[in-house]
Amino acid sequence: MQLSDIKEIISDNQNRSFEKTTPRDLSIECVPESACAITGARRCGKTYRSYQFIQELLAHGCARESVCRIQFNDLRLSRMHAQDLRNIDTAYYSIYPTAREKGPVYFVFDEIHRIDGWEDYVLYLLDDPRHRVLITGSTSKLLTGDIASALRGKCRARELFGFSFREFLRHLEIAVDTVSASGKAMMRHIFDRYLSQGSYPELFRYDPQRYLEVLQEYWQTMLLKDVIEAHPHERINFKTLSYFAQSLVSRTARPFTVRKLLDELHQAGLGCSPPTAYAFLRYLQEAFALDTVSVFTESTRVRQRNYQKVYARDWALAEAVSVTAPPGSSRKLEAMVFTELKRRSNVVHYLATGQGGEIDFIVRHRTGASCELIQVCQELTEENSARELSPLPDACRSVGTGRALVITLWEERETVVDGIPLRIVPAWKWLLE
Repeated sequence: MQLSDIKEIISDNQNRSFEKTTPRDLSIECVPESACAITGARRCGKTYRSYQFIQELLAHGCARESVCRIQFNDLRLSRMHAQDLRNIDTAYYSIYPTAREKGPVYFVFDEIHRIDGWEDYVLYLLDDPRHRVLITGSTSKLLTGDIASALRGKCRARELFGFSFREFLRHLEIAVDTVSASGKAMMRHIFDRYLSQGSYPELFRYDPQRYLEVLQEYWQTMLLKDVIEAHPHERINFKTLSYFAQSLVSRTARPFTVRKLLDELHQAGLGCSPPTAYAFLRYLQEAFALDTVSVFTESTRVRQRNYQKVYARDWALAEAVSVTAPPGSSRKLEAMVFTELKRRSNVVHYLATGQGGEIDFIVRHRTGASCELIQVCQELTEENSARELSPLPDACRSVGTGRALVITLWEERETVVDGIPLRIVPAWKWLLE
């Protein structure tokens, strides 16, 4: 690829104006000798977060010419190869020959994984302590472990999710008010929309019918580009993958086994071996389409023997593509809580109780050893209170915690069950804590 073409692309990006976007809460920091990677599901806002990062740099006094941004889905780069990447910094420094003398130079690469062999070029840039590198991508090729391996540990990955409820309010320009009666009424009203519509940033401009269609388009693109195209040598059959994936995501907030999914595939006349099914499951997780949750135990054998639960990363997406009855508001609420727990960098399992019951989540933060038990229930009634609350005291004592949390749609109170304090809180308030 010609050096003049790269110079043109760099100059075009330098002259680009940034549109106003909703500030995100994910902090980004680029440091010497280590790249920073923004990963996450397709359409969750990674590109716009990279724009915001540049705006943050400029707001703190960084010169515009100290930032070199390349978007690798630019059609002009469609024939670029790894050996051409070296032209990027050559072209940049030919335009700005004194940039190194003015401070750090930031290279922001969106979707650089499209170029096979990109890792060596990033390592080359990082050899200069004056360089800072930010990369983004939604593919499995940018998984945290793969990045760390490919870049020899010289990378810090940050995962971006869809809008949190607080970001959703910020996008709608609604101030957080959890105190006044009118404020709480507004929070509940907007939360209804959040639970219904989901967390994808782009959807908020559409009416309900259109955003369901857009979610279905997202799903098809995710399967085609982030699974099938990401694994070209697997020769994945789209119909089989689609049936498997939709059957799985239809079970959001429910248990599943691969054996059961294989039975359904065979009944539908679709051949699929166990190794292929497990590969499909891994690819869908790598594409940030869904997560699985295993039982809380120190025993690997017990963990493998018990069922897993599945959660779509976006609860509205699960509703839009479900092949069976879509998840109701209770399961969507549980999936939303799960996504928020992951956003807060928690390690999440479910807890099986001795009486055959289940606690939805046992949460351990990555920075600490303490556990928190969380039960999610749309509404506590006379019929379900005993089932939802009675397992919590013994479960708290078994894991060494003195209280538990119950997240509902609207109810808020404190109670004590069998000597264990339980805090019952509406989801909208918990999301804002």
